[in-house]
Amino acid sequence: MKIFITGATGMLGSHIAKALSDRGHTVNVLVRSKEKAENLTFPNINIFEGDITDKQSIDAAMKGCRQVYHLAAFAGVWAPDTGTFYDVNVGGTTNVLQSALENNIEKVVITSTAGNLGPSIHGIITEDKVRDTDILNEYEGSKIMADSRAREFIARHNMNIVFVLPTRVYGPYLLGNHAAVTLVIDKFVNHGWRIYPGRGNETGNFVYIDDVTQGHLLAMEKGIKGESYIIGGENATSITFFELLGELSGIKRKMIRIPIWLQMLFARTQLFLANNFNRKPLITPGWIKKGTYDYEISSDKAVNALGYSVTPLKDGLSKTVEYLKTRK
Repeated sequence: MKIFITGATGMLGSHIAKALSDRGHTVNVLVRSKEKAENLTFPNINIFEGDITDKQSIDAAMKGCRQVYHLAAFAGVWAPDTGTFYDVNVGGTTNVLQSALENNIEKVVITSTAGNLGPSIHGIITEDKVRDTDILNEYEGSKIMADSRAREFIARHNMNIVFVLPTRVYGPYLLGNHAAVTLVIDKFVNHGWRIYPGRGNETGNFVYIDDVTQGHLLAMEKGIKGESYIIGGENATSITFFELLGELSGIKRKMIRIPIWLQMLFARTQLFLANNFNRKPLITPGWIKKGTYDYEISSDKAVNALGYSVTPLKDGLSKTVEYLKTRK
């Protein structure tokens, strides 16, 4: 089968492209430059140069395909023009779905994010949760709007679209940049990191990269039109996460808690320098605030409906630590 993927040069997209290639499918990938795709050397990969903001390039790459995985997004903490988030994440999704409609694509799997559902203030997060907090950053806002746009395609055109909502992804990478959690693991294992995110006692949900790949393929195979499936892993506090990381890596290090007010001061300074001197910030206030909430999340729907399974956090972290030590 011929399948179209956006975002194949990213950490998750490259894993999905490889998994499909390993299963004997022909995979058409859309990349912004062929230089970025020079390591996409799996069998049966067809590379098309273009961008999801350019529908014409999508049309050419999608021609003859039966399925679509849409993963490409702008996921930075900041952009000189905040409209970039909406141009790429909303406009790009619109272009992909319009092209899928015109090409009579059988099914589309969209990579959303469990962050769209907001924090677990009133209990564990499931797909039925209605967001009950403000949107905390432009990325969240644009992804929520992109999902809403996709639901318009379902309502107006009866398109077969399924939503996958990963939690905090970690693990080895084939291409692209480290996921944020993998980057922190790398900094701890190889670079002396000793700072707790947030206050340290907030709960997050951590999912191993192979599980997210599996979840996408299962959503394509078994997912029901219009349904969302959280693809997550284990819930753990940052304290528990780093204790386990220290145990698995053999590193004993006293961790530091930085007061939230001081983190916010740093983030505001970073944002000021970004807005006035075009210096890309390490973090912004919205992302600091996001880290002060609990995100206790359930993947039961995906487990029961799709046959999804979760890699225990200890096993996933062990594989990731071993991988990162070899890349020091």
